Amino acid sequence: MKKTILLIFIIFLLTGCNSKYNIHIDENKIYDNIEIYEDSGIIKNANKKQTDEFNDYLLDWERGYDFYKRELYATDKITGYRYTYDFTFEEYDAMTQLRKCYETFEFNNNNIISLNTSEEFLCGDYYPNVGQVEINITSKYEIIESNADKKSNNKHTWIINKKNYKNKPIVLKIDKGSEHIDIKPSQKFTTKQIIITTIFIILVITLISRRKRRNK
Repeated sequence: MKKTILLIFIIFLLTGCNSKYNIHIDENKIYDNIEIYEDSGIIKNANKKQTDEFNDYLLDWERGYDFYKRELYATDKITGYRYTYDFTFEEYDAMTQLRKCYETFEFNNNNIISLNTSEEFLCGDYYPNVGQVEINITSKYEIIESNADKKSNNKHTWIINKKNYKNKPIVLKIDKGSEHIDIKPSQKFTTKQIIITTIFIILVITLISRRKRRNK
């Protein structure tokens, strides 16, 4: 199994892969889930030299972070590694892998949970051939401020690649006094929908009023 895993990730180093860093902030825990994966269709064999080189690389990448649970996962489409760990709030600032990715990493846990980093994403040194890193942060609490690239309900996403990694800080604020309630797409109303609905109601009320005046 170990040899199989090493072979898979040698291919990642040679061809480039993608990574997802999923963070969920709950009441008492912060859940880290890091995925490094590649298209299953391009995985091939590697020679012993490549395997040994990657083994050294992998040990260096994990140094100081061996408390993460590591597992191989595979589907018909992607194959990769998954690293997981459940942090207490007290542990997170010092122990998360994300700290390795920024020169400045400030995490505060008060009534407002805040995360602020420096600008440059440094983990290109640890993921030299990763094409794209996607950082997803979700929470049971309401996210009240962020500079995420995409926002969907209470999921905030940062997309980092070779073109933008020098200017990709994370800014996040979460209100522990307000729990988030998921709103289904069918329950959401856009500003345009609200305006149209309001105009329709006014027209209906106007028509009813005119009919009443005519019938008097």
